[in-house]
Amino acid sequence: MNRMIEPKRGSSSGSHRDRFMAVMRGERVESVPFFPDITDWYGARRGEPGKPRPGGAGAFMSDADPVHKSPGSMPEAYRDFTLLDFYRRFDWGLPIHHYGWFRRVYVGGVEREVREQGGERVVRLRTPRGSLVRRELLAADGSWCPVEHFCKEPADLEIVRLAVEATRYEPRYDAVRAAMAEMGDRGVGDLPLDRSPFGKLVHEYMGFEQAAYALFDDAARIEEFLALQEQSDLELVKLAAAGPAPVVIMSDHADENLIAPPHYERYCLPYYRKIVKILHDAGKLVSTHLDGNFRGFFPLLGQTSFDLLDGCTPAPMFNYEVEELAAALPPGMKTYCGVPATLFCQRLPDREILAFGDRILAALGGRCILNVGDILPPNGDIEQVIALGRHLSGKG
Repeated sequence: MNRMIEPKRGSSSGSHRDRFMAVMRGERVESVPFFPDITDWYGARRGEPGKPRPGGAGAFMSDADPVHKSPGSMPEAYRDFTLLDFYRRFDWGLPIHHYGWFRRVYVGGVEREVREQGGERVVRLRTPRGSLVRRELLAADGSWCPVEHFCKEPADLEIVRLAVEATRYEPRYDAVRAAMAEMGDRGVGDLPLDRSPFGKLVHEYMGFEQAAYALFDDAARIEEFLALQEQSDLELVKLAAAGPAPVVIMSDHADENLIAPPHYERYCLPYYRKIVKILHDAGKLVSTHLDGNFRGFFPLLGQTSFDLLDGCTPAPMFNYEVEELAAALPPGMKTYCGVPATLFCQRLPDREILAFGDRILAALGGRCILNVGDILPPNGDIEQVIALGRHLSGKG
């Protein structure tokens, strides 16, 4: 694989960002980078039951954000903490996704409207050829869950085509620079790309079942659309390549139950290699989010050209053991790997949490950035995250 950061010998200490980058270069570090994502937990603690959760998974929250003044259900010991205060107080690395780093604009009479009311979020695409609707419902934990996709029948893809042709992107690099300045050398942020063209087809436009039937009934038509979507998406990739963040993430959330390994190989891998080439040429590290069941992708990892796997969470949450991931990881590729988040929700003895952390380190050695896999849930135990961070301090 084409690596932007060449391996070096020696050891590295210093800031959390320094140690993150040292791992990516293949250097030995004096203590393992610990980058737990507690944004879902924090948003739930500051939010109100039955209402959308403040912030977002992995989203940056400035100290100036008024959400920090909401008492919610925050434990008394942390009542006055901002999100960043947890990372300062307990000396953790801060993983951030710079959402909102670009804005979509539409030309040619196409409009995209988003409305939220009564626990329902409706996204409407209006085009000269007709309108399409995607619906999401508010879950009990404050997250949004899709219940209706844009395309109700294959012919609706022609309306999506018009919207894709009318899409333009405007970068918002200043917002990224401001967040990076506030995080300082504690944080490592990435620029999230939209899903791949095939990921959009499955997750946003058609849904798994309809996409599978459409590929069987009229693969040529689907592949023609994917080529059009790719050309639009590559424009966004070029903007990410010019952006200020050191890492760009492909956010397919690929899971073998929704994107079968043969589809992953045929429709995702060629696109991945194209975007990695563009980003590597610009000096970026390239990550991909794999937070589900992806054991079936293991033989294909070496063909992706990615530098970093994000969100990896072994059994008992998903369908592989950490030792299997370690054996499948191609040379030079690194991974965020986490103690499964469900273990933080079961009132287990601390020693079991700590032992799992040690197991990850034993399996992956200097090839991982350790975290809570993939993110601490609203009902997770923050004290056990704190205990894990203390346990890992000084381990390299």
